[in-house]
Amino acid sequence: MLYDFVVFVVVITIVALLIWLMSVAIAPKNPHPVKEDTYECGLPAPEPIISSVNFQYYFYAIIFIAMDITGVFFVLYTIGAGNPAYGWVFVLFALLLMVPLSYVMLGGKLE
Repeated sequence: MLYDFVVFVVVITIVALLIWLMSVAIAPKNPHPVKEDTYECGLPAPEPIISSVNFQYYFYAIIFIAMDITGVFFVLYTIGAGNPAYGWVFVLFALLLMVPLSYVMLGGKLE
């Protein structure tokens, strides 16, 4: 069983490295100033671009990631529902999930 897992990990690692090496070897490398220019809606930018990150939707991303992981835990909980220990793990995870949700909701970030 462990041997099969190790073989699987080694094969996946080799395949990933081969794909990466192929992309490095095959990808065209012909940069051009026009290709590297910044565009807004297909037109050149009217003013110099200030490199800043907009965190307007950061809190929505936190909620999305938390709910996505929750879905995975729901599936794992339903698969292993025969063992009572899984129930306590799920309750602990649900309590930990309330921390980012309460931060976002009580902080008024969804308004």
